[in-house]
Amino acid sequence: MNKSNSEDDESFKIMIKDPNFQLSLCSRFTQLSPTTKIARWKDDRLKLVNISKGLIEALQEAGFTIEKILESGPSNIAEKLGIDEYVAQIIFRETKKITSKTIPTALIN
Repeated sequence: MNKSNSEDDESFKIMIKDPNFQLSLCSRFTQLSPTTKIARWKDDRLKLVNISKGLIEALQEAGFTIEKILESGPSNIAEKLGIDEYVAQIIFRETKKITSKTIPTALIN
């Protein structure tokens, strides 16, 4: 086995020269079904933003955080969620409002 050159990448490259070689996964991997979802961290601070619960859930499912919303801007939010830019502008504006009203350290972890 050759470890990948990237320090952040913990995957391994396996080079096999025998075409008849068969690889089986250990039981902990085979127990996962194809529909198994990997848990994604959801930014609970989004509940402070004055938008609908459905939008908050959509943002969380898409992996948005307070910081990511502010970094992305309305166009990227609209594109990623598949919503109108007008709605994304509301999300952006309301997120910006809550961050300016709240003590910045209260929003960090």
